[in-house]
Amino acid sequence: MGADAEDAASAEGAATGRGRKRRHARKKARKERITRDDLADAVGFIQGLGASAWAYAEDHPFTVGYAFVGLVLAVLILTIGLWSTIVIAVFVLVGALLGQIRDGDNGLVNFFGRLFDRRS
Repeated sequence: MGADAEDAASAEGAATGRGRKRRHARKKARKERITRDDLADAVGFIQGLGASAWAYAEDHPFTVGYAFVGLVLAVLILTIGLWSTIVIAVFVLVGALLGQIRDGDNGLVNFFGRLFDRRS
């Protein structure tokens, strides 16, 4: 009975030792796959991508601005629904109109005046 227990323990130890070696080899392989040069290249690529995106945004501010507004509206419509989004948009528009009137800049008021003017 003592020999059987020792054989089982040594077989279990050998299996566990092989398992550890495999895990260590996999972990070492993962570390070897990504080197510092690879990380530096990736960081440089991301920085370059960010710089080119920023340059595009500076050259095309209205495109980026309206795309962002479209994204926000899409998220609002998908999360809270169409009618809730329309109500929020109306309140924002009324707030912007009142704010422009108080500031003395009547750009939106003039726009809606021209839009609904029947003399044209």
